[in-house]
Order: sequence, then C-alpha cells, then structure tokens
Amino acid sequence: MNQKARRMLAVMDRATALWHIPNIGRAKGRVIRRLLDRHRPTRGIEIGSLLGYSAILVAGSMPPRGRLTCVEANPYLAKFVKFNAETAGLGHRIKVVVGDALRVVPLLPGRFDFVLIDAAKEDYLDYLRQLEPKLAAGALVVADNTGIFRRDVTPFLEYVRDPHGPYESREYEFDDDAMEVSVFRRERGGTGRGAGPT
Repeated sequence: MNQKARRMLAVMDRATALWHIPNIGRAKGRVIRRLLDRHRPTRGIEIGSLLGYSAILVAGSMPPRGRLTCVEANPYLAKFVKFNAETAGLGHRIKVVVGDALRVVPLLPGRFDFVLIDAAKEDYLDYLRQLEPKLAAGALVVADNTGIFRRDVTPFLEYVRDPHGPYESREYEFDDDAMEVSVFRRERGGTGRGAGPT
C-alpha cells in the first residue's frame, strides 16, 4: 500500500472517531488485508462504498495490476469515493459506478475474484445471487456487519453456510460485530477448490 493511501486511511480513521462515521475500521481491515495477501485477487467489486475507506484499503492491498469496481447507490457519496480514491493515489485502480447494485451488476463485464458487500443488509443474498454468474472459481466474498445486523442477513448466512452449497464460509468475530468470509467453489456440493477463507 502506498504512503498516500496509508495517510488517507489514517485521516479517515480519525474522522470516524470524531464524527462517528461507520467504516470497516482497523481490526476488520487487518483481516481483509491478510485475506488479500493470501488470495491475491486482481479484479474486485465492492457493493456499497460510503466514503471510500474500504475501497482504498482493498485496492491498496491488491497486487499491482489489481482493479476494484465500487458500486454506490448514492451519487453524492460516490463523488466522495472518487475524490478520496484519487487523493490516496488510487484513482487509476478504483472505478466508481453510480446506481442500484441489483440493476448495475448484471451489466458489468467480465468476472470478479473478490467481493465486498456492505450495502442494504436485507439485500445481501440478492446482491450475491446477482454476482454469482460473474464469480471466478475461488473468488473471495466478504460480507460486513453480519453480527450487528444478524437478523437482516440471516438468509445470506444460511445460503453461504449450506454444506451442500457452492461456498466454504467462515465467520470472523470482533468486539461488537462480525464479518462473513466465503470462498466460491462454483459447483454446488463440490469438494472445494484452492484455499479456504482463512
């Protein structure tokens, strides 16, 4: 991660503490960076970007040729994401798309090997189902806030944890929240391919 990105994350961490702006934060960020270091995805997508903290974290931790597409429904917030990405020196690696992810995702070209979902909690499963035809085998899927919004994300959790389903999944617990990390195996009921979500 470049120095501009590190400084930008530090500034956003201070803003979070001062103005109570929600973001992935340092503890979850460490887990995500470790996962990215292990899996080394090159084409990621983020559903829900807020001000761009996690976009900077993810894009800055991907391999040099890695690219991240951020889908943000709020056009005002999307401008912040783009500005913050450019300030962090990652404007060339982060593409911001404005719109409802359920409508935008089917229109996006190519496949993705990393997904971060952090938008409307009740729609997590719908987001994933829209993305599935575009997931590469072994794709990493990270879903935030699965602890504090457990009731809303239950259908999503039941789906990715189904032992006969297309995912290997693990929950990471934090002080007041949790994060679900799943690896896409492609075939339902398959024995898995590649590394699991560790």
